[in-house]
Amino acid sequence: MKKSVVLNLVLIVFAVVFCGCQTPVKGPSDKQLINTTMTEWKAALEARDLDRLMALFSESYISSSGSSKIAMRESLAGAIERGSLDNIEIKIENAQLTLVGDQATFGPVEITSDRGTLTIEYTLHREDVKWLIVSSKRHENSFRVRPLKYARL
Repeated sequence: MKKSVVLNLVLIVFAVVFCGCQTPVKGPSDKQLINTTMTEWKAALEARDLDRLMALFSESYISSSGSSKIAMRESLAGAIERGSLDNIEIKIENAQLTLVGDQATFGPVEITSDRGTLTIEYTLHREDVKWLIVSSKRHENSFRVRPLKYARL
């Protein structure tokens, strides 16, 4: 009987140490999730993949000019159709990430095309387990027009 009590105690201690006291597996940090969202945003815009791109915008998205997510999609669809995004280059490497609670800012992001360079700052918000873009704001005097290389006829 004494052996079975000792054996039961050993098994209980073993179970507590190896089963009950495990450290939970941590997922990616908020900063990692935000950087993933913005890296995916860059890849989707460069690929001109509207569905993939719009999945990164919150339904409550509003640009600094008051445009909604639907208006943003229409604007981007028109830019793609006109070829305005054909030679686009996006720089996110120098963007600063500021995180306060469930809100973050990410910028400046430089978007360069044949027409010029635009500098934008994005605001993201945690929605469930994802970080989505809720607003965008152009930096003042950020659009620099490139000189035309050729005249269109």
